Amino acid sequence: IALEKGGIIKEGRPVLVGNNVPFETLKQCAEEKKASQIYQYEDLLGVEADQVMIEGHETFEDYDAENSRISKAGLILLQFHLAERMAEKGKTAKVILPETIEEGVKIRPPCRFEEMDIQVDGKSVRVILDVAHNPQAIDYLIAKLRANYPTAKQRIVVGMSADKDLKYCTNILLDYVSDPNKLHLVEASHPRAASISSILEANSRLADSHYETPQEGDLNGDGRDISSVSTQVQKALKLATENNEMLVICGSVFIMADAREKLGIVEPR
Repeated sequence: IALEKGGIIKEGRPVLVGNNVPFETLKQCAEEKKASQIYQYEDLLGVEADQVMIEGHETFEDYDAENSRISKAGLILLQFHLAERMAEKGKTAKVILPETIEEGVKIRPPCRFEEMDIQVDGKSVRVILDVAHNPQAIDYLIAKLRANYPTAKQRIVVGMSADKDLKYCTNILLDYVSDPNKLHLVEASHPRAASISSILEANSRLADSHYETPQEGDLNGDGRDISSVSTQVQKALKLATENNEMLVICGSVFIMADAREKLGIVEPR
């Protein structure tokens, strides 16, 4: 995979990689393609304390923190390159201030541990959207929730794709929240989404969780409940407000558009 990714390396251009890649493999690739230099972000930023999260007996590196450091190093490297190019023309390159870079690298893509506060009946509910949709990603999400919100009570809305290990994934969430009543099951309208019935069939422990039994008029041409996500997000928000809980919406990317719309997020067009 690293060699395939290395296909974008260009002759005479610098290469920047993170710490979780096979460095020697990419270094050889960079040399073969005659890149000007290969860097790890520590070469540009210095050594920083590892950003790790502990979950049980496992250690997770905070990839968000690593991605931010890579982005920061990339901007610094780009400024070096632009300064050299401008100097050749007898001009001075515009400098991006360090505080501007710091602010910029804090921004996260939508639904990647995306944090927001939603107002419900005059009260604020912290909501997190994350497209954790397989066991590894769900384990990572839980580790980050424990690290960032160690004392917060949480309620979870989850929808999955049909090709995932539904029992394994939902067991991870059930073990985390303890009470199945803290879980809200949804199905996306996409044909590749797991239906509520298939999720329940995969894991009998979910019988006491929140979900809707769809009516025939609510089904689309693929047999999916078109109101499932919005109904459960609204219900979960209400219960989270009443019980002073956070709301985590996770799982398949297929549920996120409906969830964001129900939260009142206006998407750019």
